[in-house]
Amino acid sequence: MLKLKRSQVVLVIFAFAMGLAANCIAADQKVIKFAHGENDIDIIQSPYLAYTNVFKSIVESQTEGRYKVEVYPNKQLGDYRSQAEQVGKGVIEISGGQNAGQMASWAPAWTVTEIPYTVRNTEIGRMIYNGQFGKDLSEEIAAKANFRILSYLPSAFRSFMNNKRPIRTPADMKGLKIRTMEIAIHMEMVKALGASATPIAWSELYSALQTGVVDGQENAPYTVLLAKLQEVQKYYTLDNHLLNLALIIINDKFYKSLTPQDQRVFDYAARQAELAFLGIVTAKEAQDLEVIAKAGVQIYAPTPAEYAEFQKATKEPVLKVVKQKVDEKWINKFFDAVKEAEKKSGLSSN
Repeated sequence: MLKLKRSQVVLVIFAFAMGLAANCIAADQKVIKFAHGENDIDIIQSPYLAYTNVFKSIVESQTEGRYKVEVYPNKQLGDYRSQAEQVGKGVIEISGGQNAGQMASWAPAWTVTEIPYTVRNTEIGRMIYNGQFGKDLSEEIAAKANFRILSYLPSAFRSFMNNKRPIRTPADMKGLKIRTMEIAIHMEMVKALGASATPIAWSELYSALQTGVVDGQENAPYTVLLAKLQEVQKYYTLDNHLLNLALIIINDKFYKSLTPQDQRVFDYAARQAELAFLGIVTAKEAQDLEVIAKAGVQIYAPTPAEYAEFQKATKEPVLKVVKQKVDEKWINKFFDAVKEAEKKSGLSSN
């Protein structure tokens, strides 16, 4: 019979214990599915890659491997609507790239985030949505759809582009045919500015601009390049009428099941991932505008006085539509949050 020395016995026991520990960790490890719709080409082309890399690294390291984050890009687990529904049901834990407009289909209060000419820049957007108003919206959607907001990502602004003439004031919009999404607020905004709102499918937009079915559209710089719209447009007015508000959502039941310590880890990981995402988007926008300009597009940024004209022309008509969908308390809360953020940022002295 094989006899082992005492030291060898100790080593065998130690190895066996370590094996048991490893098996316990593997058995207790929770796999988190994180889905989004962007390609993981590289960090510059897909800021969601930067977000998921940072989030995954922090969560896995600071929970000592108790959680493993599996990332599914490029709509592998369905389109955005499907992903949101799956998060609500707990099929997947997290989804990135959701939009504020879609949230309104579950919780009408979210409609207020689509009011144009209200949020002046991304700094103010971050203050609004990372403050009490953002927390209230997160609780509202959690109660209605069983998921909450893990990150608000106020990234880029939608602006008007056309191939007829420069747009400096609302008067320049008169008579233009502008493609919009089939969203009542967006269509009312265009109508209030004197133009004709024409809903057209995204897949048909390029040809519609090329053939003159519509004169222009409204999108953020990165979207313009994505669809190569700079090839069929001549003028781009950076009126920044609507903030693109991307969202990272997390299943509410799963989030609440985390220990307070793990919740802090997830929240911290999300904040650090936000910095990575927004830093890349901000840096890339300057590059995107340069590419658009080099394609021969004239770019114009309205003065504060001109911006105020756009704001004045659209405010009442748009609010009339919003009040048909949303309790007025949410409208007041939104405008109060904007006013407070502007004061903190120095844009307002009131």
